[in-house]
Amino acid sequence: MPNITNYSPLIQSMFGRKGASWRAGATLPGVFQFSQLNSSSIQSQLKAAGIDTSSKRYKAVIEQMKKTGCTGNMFTNVQAIKNLMKHYNSRGEFVDPNTGLTGLDVTDETGDSYKKIIDIPESSKDKMFEAVRDSFLHRNGMGDGKGDTEIFTDMYRQMKSDDRLSAGYTLRQYRSAYVGVSQSLCKPPN
Repeated sequence: MPNITNYSPLIQSMFGRKGASWRAGATLPGVFQFSQLNSSSIQSQLKAAGIDTSSKRYKAVIEQMKKTGCTGNMFTNVQAIKNLMKHYNSRGEFVDPNTGLTGLDVTDETGDSYKKIIDIPESSKDKMFEAVRDSFLHRNGMGDGKGDTEIFTDMYRQMKSDDRLSAGYTLRQYRSAYVGVSQSLCKPPN
């Protein structure tokens, strides 16, 4: 049986709460249960921290927290919410931290509706074709896919935010077709 150590007294003492019991309902300063989010005192704390609780950015963060398992008994704080809000724009869209692009998250609103073929830049199709061809000619079809990320990102930058998911789906369909053709051309004759 594993030995479980209770570190709560140590953590409490770090924040000046010696002797406080977690089980007795004591919490660290600024920490509150997610179920208390709509209480007037928590709403006042959020507003004092400069958070507009009617903004799409705030609402997107709260919805994301709910989806990832933050329930009534879970704890959070104002700073955690502020930190998460940095990853969303004013329209409530997630901003990819690596590319700075929006419109790349599948949500309840987008669902499967993005799975449609749309017009994408010819340059993206050409780059993908070259990447697949290079994979089959120089690496026996064993491409590592490293170039694909740059091709997709370049294409996403050329598309409107609302079209990016469908553009990615479209380019994946082209890639699959290119791979299928390349495989059929590389089969040895009977």
